[in-house]
Amino acid sequence: MNSRQLSFFSGLASAILLAHPGHAQNPASKPATASATYRFTGVVTDPAREPIVNAELVILTPRHAGKSAVTDSRGYFDFGEFTPGNLSFRVRRLGYEPRVMDVQIGAGNRSTSIEIALTIIPAELAKVFVSGAPGRLNEFFERRQTRGAFGRFFDQEEIRRKGPRMASDLFRNVPGVSVKTNPAGGNAIRIRDCQPMVLIDGQRSPGAELDEVISPGDIAAVEFYPSSAGVPAQYLERGNRLCGLIIVWTKNQ
Repeated sequence: MNSRQLSFFSGLASAILLAHPGHAQNPASKPATASATYRFTGVVTDPAREPIVNAELVILTPRHAGKSAVTDSRGYFDFGEFTPGNLSFRVRRLGYEPRVMDVQIGAGNRSTSIEIALTIIPAELAKVFVSGAPGRLNEFFERRQTRGAFGRFFDQEEIRRKGPRMASDLFRNVPGVSVKTNPAGGNAIRIRDCQPMVLIDGQRSPGAELDEVISPGDIAAVEFYPSSAGVPAQYLERGNRLCGLIIVWTKNQ
């Protein structure tokens, strides 16, 4: 083979290598694609398929534990997006049986949307709520009859009907009262830009916001006086004449 033939075959080999550059690459160096995520939404209803407002949902699966959502006026909730897999969560609402459920996120490569029906707790069980010291609640009912024109009185039945997520929610839509988000947590109740005094079972809680000292599930009854007018004599304070008074009676008093 002469020098001209050797030069020809050498050039041909180089052309073949250039035409297949992939042979020089490591397959492991290809970038990995990001994991898909799927949205988890749904609606919470009662047995009549009416929406349940302010139902609380909490994720129980360890890798997302504590993530929560609350239903809106349509009973709708939106947990956001998750990677595919099984997800356990709890849904509860005052007056209804709580439920713990599992859902498969990303089934069929689609977002997940479900309807959850809660069962109403029988009324005869819900009325068994007071233990001990019935005399104090007798005072509550007596004052509701004799001083009803001076304040607002919330008994257990009305509290259940309102279904407050926080104790302060009882005061939404009460004339003269503003309920605003408290940076420290919960809400702040104000009357004429003044903080009302809070009493729990007759004991003062100086400087405390209502949401800091009680949750709705522990309340048996509430008395609210927007000014000193009508306030029981034993709870009157000269320095609190215009700021109002909230008296909370607990179930375990």
